[in-house]
Amino acid sequence: MRKFLTLFIAAIAIQSASAQKVVTVKTSADEIVHLWNNSTAKYSNNMEKDELIKGKSKVYNTSSTELYIFTPEKEKATGYTVVIYPGGGYRYLSFPITFPEWLRENGITAVVVKYRLPNYGHSDAMLEDAIGAIDYMRNNAEKYNIDPYKIGVCGNSAGGHLAAWVSNIMEDGSKPHFSILIYGAMTRNEYHNSYNANKIMFGHNVTPAQVDSASTQDLVGPTTPPAIMFLSDDDDVVRPIASTSYYKALKRYGIPASMHIYPSGGHGWSGRLKWEYRQQWLDALKDWFEVLKENDKNR
Repeated sequence: MRKFLTLFIAAIAIQSASAQKVVTVKTSADEIVHLWNNSTAKYSNNMEKDELIKGKSKVYNTSSTELYIFTPEKEKATGYTVVIYPGGGYRYLSFPITFPEWLRENGITAVVVKYRLPNYGHSDAMLEDAIGAIDYMRNNAEKYNIDPYKIGVCGNSAGGHLAAWVSNIMEDGSKPHFSILIYGAMTRNEYHNSYNANKIMFGHNVTPAQVDSASTQDLVGPTTPPAIMFLSDDDDVVRPIASTSYYKALKRYGIPASMHIYPSGGHGWSGRLKWEYRQQWLDALKDWFEVLKENDKNR
């Protein structure tokens, strides 16, 4: 009888998780791929609420993992892929709309990851999604007309932290080829970030050791991938030192890195069409990709 009850309760839990409302963000993505949810993935973020969209692109309570894939025309395709982790302080996902379109227009496959938020102590589910997106694109490289060895990561704010985290904790030989970090919260102490998401990442009883394990400037090593960083000097949400600390760590190991600091813009400018430095940062990224391509040819 006890065994029956256990199985019955487990069945209800699975049914409840699968019955949660899952939302779809309106984008111009060419394809949306479902990876898994809390019932089918190895890890769960224990989210019980329905997914929710506020405004046009802020997604809350994520429990299902999807990839929004933007595929360039074959004539333009460069073989490069950028896996994008949205920011949002790990409280929600602020979906990028214009940036993946810009990548697609420039021949780069863009993949926006709707990842499961850590939900106070479940970062393992978030990391499973972040790494799983890279693995999916590598395993389906032929389908998407991409080079499996030219897949990089990108993120802004909390997503920048996630991109840097993944870039350092994945095994050598499987790490991303490059990283694009946009006002990323790479360090995890309050001095560097006005909003402290450590409890969301690790739970209410977060320990200093856990914070250290996610402070990416301390994780950098000789196999960390090259990076380009963009930030604003007047950002009072993720302070510039969060990026400069990571840059210094990269240079300590002689890793190619580029950093662009704009005098104004505050925080959250990557999707602003009217930001005064919009063209400059996109031109700088385009130039950086040209250098990356040239370096790849000479390897």
